Amino acid sequence: MSTFLEIFRPLHRVDSRAMRFLSIMALTALLVAGMEARAQGVDLFKTVRPQVILSVKRDPNGSQADLIEAQTIDGNYPPEQLKAQILELGRQLNCDPRGLTVFRHSVSEDGSMTSIKATCAIDNVIDRRTGSFHLTEIVRAFTGFPEPHRVSGLSLSFLNEAPRKNTILTFGQESGPVMLQADLNPTFKSIDYRIKINTDKPDEISIPEGPEQNKPINTSSDDRNSVDWSLWGLIGVAAIAVGALVYSLLIRTTSSKRS
Repeated sequence: MSTFLEIFRPLHRVDSRAMRFLSIMALTALLVAGMEARAQGVDLFKTVRPQVILSVKRDPNGSQADLIEAQTIDGNYPPEQLKAQILELGRQLNCDPRGLTVFRHSVSEDGSMTSIKATCAIDNVIDRRTGSFHLTEIVRAFTGFPEPHRVSGLSLSFLNEAPRKNTILTFGQESGPVMLQADLNPTFKSIDYRIKINTDKPDEISIPEGPEQNKPINTSSDDRNSVDWSLWGLIGVAAIAVGALVYSLLIRTTSSKRS
């Protein structure tokens, strides 16, 4: 213990103004850390309400077709708009939807709550060669329709799909045209996306997939994989300051007891 005290003895000579400065630095660093933690804690699954829920799964018979199911949250969503969006998805992928059916679907036992539902098959929504999901084309298909049924939130699930090394998990920022986050569900073997659409111009939507992910992109402030070294520097300073304060208090307490 005496050796430990000798090592830190110079800290006891820090005057009161210096200690106040260190205290301010500590509080500032902790405040910044708290703000950063809140920013990194942004969860699109909690903050973005989808207008359309879309699911995609491969044809179990082994064809190149993917089975599409789209369902609206609002029962007043225009059926013709949902149909137009599915047709646009086919156009984006250069494949006309097959067996497209749009109908009103009951979501309650008594039939008092309904939604609009569409089902069809479109080839290669899931790229069989690269495993990419054509996210750009999907989001573009639902972008650009006017209020009151503008799609600003999209729930997208790829059923029975496992993530690959080129599976994008988070992308975009609040000031950009689109943001997305992925949630990997090992229980149901699905990859779920919550997508926030900030633009009415489909051509502004561009989501990197596959090899394109290696290109520099503007990631969101809530990118869970990013490291803010300046923040960690502040936290380090705060730790030193807090240590100095604690040591000073210990010394004063010890001195007062001896006296």
